[in-house]
Amino acid sequence: MTLTSVAPAIKRPSTRTSGIPVLPAVDINLGAVTFFTPTGHHAYFSPEAVELVDALERAVRPALWIPEIGTLVITVAQTGVRAGRGLGFRLSAY
Repeated sequence: MTLTSVAPAIKRPSTRTSGIPVLPAVDINLGAVTFFTPTGHHAYFSPEAVELVDALERAVRPALWIPEIGTLVITVAQTGVRAGRGLGFRLSAY
């Protein structure tokens, strides 16, 4: 007779947040980033506006706004990673 030990399943709270798909408009000269969500118009500032536009040009999915952490996530293609690589841009109130 073989005895096996079964450990109880540990449930971890989900820390993953779901983003809101957005289509951002970026003013490179001012660093202004604006977009609409179901809650209305949002205007923010990004010190990395040029990098943000570059990421948007290479995006393979819609941009995601994660309001809980004030971050715009752009997914770009990456060799060897089927889902792509998410680039996060922290936006501050404008």
